[in-house]
Amino acid sequence: MSFFEWREAPPGDFAVVGDPVAHSLSPRMHQAAYASMGLDLTYRAVRVPRGDLAAALQRLAGTGYRGVNVTVPLKEEAFALTRGGDPRLGAVNTVALPGLEATNTDAPGFLVTLDVEPGPALVLGAGGSARALAVALHDRGFQVRLFNRSADRARALTDRSGVPILVMPEPDPSDCSLILNATSAGLQGQAPKVIWERAVPGALAYDLLYGPGSRPFLKEAAQRGLRTQDGLGLLVEQGALAFEWWLQAQAPRGAMMEAVQ
Repeated sequence: MSFFEWREAPPGDFAVVGDPVAHSLSPRMHQAAYASMGLDLTYRAVRVPRGDLAAALQRLAGTGYRGVNVTVPLKEEAFALTRGGDPRLGAVNTVALPGLEATNTDAPGFLVTLDVEPGPALVLGAGGSARALAVALHDRGFQVRLFNRSADRARALTDRSGVPILVMPEPDPSDCSLILNATSAGLQGQAPKVIWERAVPGALAYDLLYGPGSRPFLKEAAQRGLRTQDGLGLLVEQGALAFEWWLQAQAPRGAMMEAVQ
């Protein structure tokens, strides 16, 4: 099977946890990394619904798991349960077990894959990924604008982040060199609302999702003459950084990328 429910996950070494996880390429990517280095390790996909993370981590640690990657919708929940994460980000995506030390490899991994000069940037969403990457963009020198369907959630995100983020009343990409989709709308086959007619031709539309989930957003962007990028490169880079954090060894990025392309 492509994933396990957390109560039924067999013993292993590492895993990605979230809901949904059936689509995740992380197991394929990490297993390719282990094989290329001759490491006898396992990496599984484990479904953990929101609210179950504490119990799931305890069970996984008890069956021998050494670490997990955390994906939507659990990154903020993971931050509250662990130690070592950046409080400005408010989200972690990589956890060591059983000690619950944590870090966020999404933010540095995202910046490695980003080929845009600092300027105005529109971030869509108000979850853990949106907050972490909004802070990363601010630190890189971008002027961050944020839109979310719930203005209250957007304002709460900016308050918690501690960095200047402009909450937008509508998804207006005027003057933005980057439009970042940090929502999970693509997992339902949808695209977040954007006023595309105001977008700057040649700007970059970047979707954190990869594969079919990224297509609705990127298709709309391409029809408006924008450059497009999905999250596949980010998947590899954040995974490589997690590999290095757990194992203290250089990650085989070439083998990891080849496994997911």
